[in-house]
Amino acid sequence: MSIGKGDLVSIREFEGGLAHDRFLKNAIQLRVEAFRGLTPQDVKAVAAAVGGRLLDFKIDDATAWTIAVTPIPGFHMLFCMQKYSPEFEDTIEVLFSKKAVEFGIPAEDASEWAILYLNAMIYAIRRLPGKGSKRISHYL
Repeated sequence: MSIGKGDLVSIREFEGGLAHDRFLKNAIQLRVEAFRGLTPQDVKAVAAAVGGRLLDFKIDDATAWTIAVTPIPGFHMLFCMQKYSPEFEDTIEVLFSKKAVEFGIPAEDASEWAILYLNAMIYAIRRLPGKGSKRISHYL
């Protein structure tokens, strides 16, 4: 998969995206701690566990890694770990292929899909040796 920045959009580009942008950012901030401290091998294992792959893609110099998943053909989601600390909080930017918007999927569903993939990645992280992280909910 070869994707450039011009091929990608944020959740804001989907129908209802402005309303769901904050929802997705809040969900990410609750989960980002689980992704800190992963080695390149860990990230590769997590990507494989969710049916994705490690992608050579950077938003900017703060991008530590990118995992790409394709829930349905032509609908790509990229999860980019952005390490901004110590000045700012680390985060995960979720980007979608422009073609994903053409599917007519509303932002509500696209953001839920992204959160479900993040949850699946956290479950995969917990299965890695020595990578247990604090829980953010009863299940997660």
